[in-house]
Amino acid sequence: MIVLALEVMNEEAQLLGLTINWAKTKIQTTDITVPPGTTVQVSGSNVEVVDTFTYLGSQLHSSGGSEHEVNRRTSISRNCMQMLEGTFGGP
Repeated sequence: MIVLALEVMNEEAQLLGLTINWAKTKIQTTDITVPPGTTVQVSGSNVEVVDTFTYLGSQLHSSGGSEHEVNRRTSISRNCMQMLEGTFGGP
């Protein structure tokens, strides 16, 4: 179903003089029949199915939850604080 929708989108984009870069296109789905890590054919190109992707600096997960993003940002913050430790005379 998603492949058909992407092919229709591609056809409509071409009518407007636009092209889709299939190498940069990813599919994120909750459909368990298409597991992450596989590829599907769309308009003759391979498109990767993914579990997570980064959009505007935030990780989006197919579960819809934010715990992955919270954990990632917490890890980044922890690493920054460890790098700054002792820089300003702190403990």
